[in-house]
Amino acid sequence: MASPDKNDDQPVLMPHAYDGIQEFDQRLPNWWLFTLFGSIVFAALYWGYYQHSGVAVDDRTALDADLSALEAKQLAAVKNLDDDTLWKMSRNAQTVADGQAVYASLCITCHGPTLAGMKGLGFRLDDAAWVHGNTPTSIFRNISEGIVFDGKPTGMAPQKALGTAKLAAVTAFLLSKQEPGKLQAISRADEPSQK
Repeated sequence: MASPDKNDDQPVLMPHAYDGIQEFDQRLPNWWLFTLFGSIVFAALYWGYYQHSGVAVDDRTALDADLSALEAKQLAAVKNLDDDTLWKMSRNAQTVADGQAVYASLCITCHGPTLAGMKGLGFRLDDAAWVHGNTPTSIFRNISEGIVFDGKPTGMAPQKALGTAKLAAVTAFLLSKQEPGKLQAISRADEPSQK
């Protein structure tokens, strides 16, 4: 209800007062209403997109992926690769994925898509039995320098041209299928994929 002495230049006041204070009885400005209702619509759309659409990646997943990529870069920058570093790399999802891609492009023809080996071509790589060294650094060295048996090169050619980062990634991929401390050295005659 407007006050009886309403003037267009004066604000409209409510007829009651509390502790000597009167309330304004004005329509809210359009910019304020637009901001209020726009915020409500934005909140509803944001909530639907991030909580129920299944399209958006949640913050935890995005953070885990970023941390994995950062750790992969840090591990790839290590100059002195030792057994501990290669085991750490084998537990990093990004490094393992990079190594799997290299394996799929170069190693799959001899060792098979499931790492099970191929008779007469490549040894089995998915078990804990290793013919040419049973440590991460020996696996890395075998991939890098190739395999020499009885003074003759075997089918495993040196892969130094790949570079240390890719060689370490392939090693990490192979080690990701293993448990630390469980690798065993066996002789060529005992290699199950060649029987």
